[in-house]
Amino acid sequence: MIKSIIKPFQEVLLERKLCVGCTHPLDKAKKLGNLSSNRFMVECKCRRRYVYDKEMGSYQRATFAEEQQMLRDLSKRG
Repeated sequence: MIKSIIKPFQEVLLERKLCVGCTHPLDKAKKLGNLSSNRFMVECKCRRRYVYDKEMGSYQRATFAEEQQMLRDLSKRG
């Protein structure tokens, strides 16, 4: 029930490119790296991670699998 109340607010915040936790602009978030040619991951100042899709021009919360992929890529570079 709580999810059905919160989800519309989170969708509006993401449409406006704002973090759902702290409402910080995601355009100013720290870019972590590319997941593919048209998708990259950013991290907000509150440590939430999002994936930006260049084709759609929108953000979504990063899934656990996407976060693990990014960690593997970062460890290969280091």
